[in-house]
Amino acid sequence: MSRFQKLSLTRRQFTQRVSIGLASVWSWKGIGPVGAAEPAPTDAVPPAPSSQQKNVPTAASPNPTQPPRMPDSPWTEIRGFNYQPSYGSNGFELWRKFDPKIIETELARGKKYFPKMNALRWWQSWDAFVRDPKRYAECFDITLELADKVGCRVMPVLFNRWHDSVLDYGGIYIDHFLPGVSWVQRPKMFEPFLEALVGRHADDPRILAWDLCNEPYSYSCPVDKIPEIVSAETAWLEGLSKRCKQLGAKAPITVGIHPGVPLERVEPFCDLLSIHPYWVHTNPRNTKEAYEKSLDRDVQFALKVQKPLLSTECCWGDLDDQRRVESARYTLSELRKRKIGYLVYLLHHSLIADAHRPEFGPVGGPGNLSFIEADGRLRPDHELFNEF
Repeated sequence: MSRFQKLSLTRRQFTQRVSIGLASVWSWKGIGPVGAAEPAPTDAVPPAPSSQQKNVPTAASPNPTQPPRMPDSPWTEIRGFNYQPSYGSNGFELWRKFDPKIIETELARGKKYFPKMNALRWWQSWDAFVRDPKRYAECFDITLELADKVGCRVMPVLFNRWHDSVLDYGGIYIDHFLPGVSWVQRPKMFEPFLEALVGRHADDPRILAWDLCNEPYSYSCPVDKIPEIVSAETAWLEGLSKRCKQLGAKAPITVGIHPGVPLERVEPFCDLLSIHPYWVHTNPRNTKEAYEKSLDRDVQFALKVQKPLLSTECCWGDLDDQRRVESARYTLSELRKRKIGYLVYLLHHSLIADAHRPEFGPVGGPGNLSFIEADGRLRPDHELFNEF
């Protein structure tokens, strides 16, 4: 039976299998399985908790004074960031100009400011791979080494479907997966990329999870208006998931969805459920009550299908440091109440969209989402990450 997928487990069996099934994956840098003799370092991810731990919440008996919570597991202890190197403005440029010295410096800054940082969500670029597959594979290996050096495991984001009108990141467009509409398609066009990354690192303990695609279903119209496109995108994601399993991927498969996309749409082909619960404080129509209810729904669904839940993006940006800090503190406090681990967006200043101050290029609606400034200083009061 594959991890996280049998729906008839008891609550205790679910917690036990999540904990034990992941214990071996976390056994690096001295972090052993449950009951290991040597304690883990204080800045590392703790070992998986015992399935006998008290007060594990259940969907059947919620505490009316508390929101629903995820059971203790390694996923609830994730404290990390998305990372985009500073020197490029889109995925293709970041990987074609790959600079390990800059990356090493920026990750070291992150670990200095945020000692508990234990994971990185690292976006890939199929476009850059196509240009030079061998070099790309070598660069990917280096990223795992550099992340390991600062005590972080990596969630590679294989493809991207989020696009921006101000400063686009690149990635996958409808042309790539809607059958018969574009000459850019060819049989097994993504196969070499999957083999080079997933196949070569199928059992690599430095891999936290494989994120198939960032924010698919990014449409500006209701999905019932474009059923053919939605079905094609789902089939594409299902195919990626199946192929990663065929390549022997041991780390969980996930898909990071943006707010508004129901988890039900991606759950069938995911081992790990990934959400992007941005509290968009700049939108006056948003309410904290609605935001908190949306988090509760996600937790309740994860408990129902007995799969772990992780926020793989969070903490809306702002050009005003204090407004951003207030928004991020609220976001992280609500995630912690529900025992949801998180990968905050974004560790370091970058030239990509919404990751810099206006003097470095175009800025969109989210403002500046980075935690570390271009000159290496910590953004004012952004040590708030260490409060949680």
